[in-house]
Amino acid sequence: IPSRAEALPYIVLEALAAGRPVIVSRVGGIPEIVGENSVALVQPDAQELARKMAAVLGDPAAYQAALPGPDQIRQRFSADSMAAQLETEYFAALNE
Repeated sequence: IPSRAEALPYIVLEALAAGRPVIVSRVGGIPEIVGENSVALVQPDAQELARKMAAVLGDPAAYQAALPGPDQIRQRFSADSMAAQLETEYFAALNE
């Protein structure tokens, strides 16, 4: 997903929840999905994306193993868990 700007894109969540590997731009909320230090992150630059694609093709199984798994994505980003997290943040803000 070679985006130059994103919020929290469903395509990344859906791909990971389906067990598909992704290479994603380090923009917007994408690092929150895969992790700030994820091997999947690249700067939104064509050359860096091409290098990452070539590297992934060298060992796709190891790359896939380094990504968040479907269960982890479903747990962290389900509607229930996201609503609970938002509610916690709202109540914390109200108590400040």
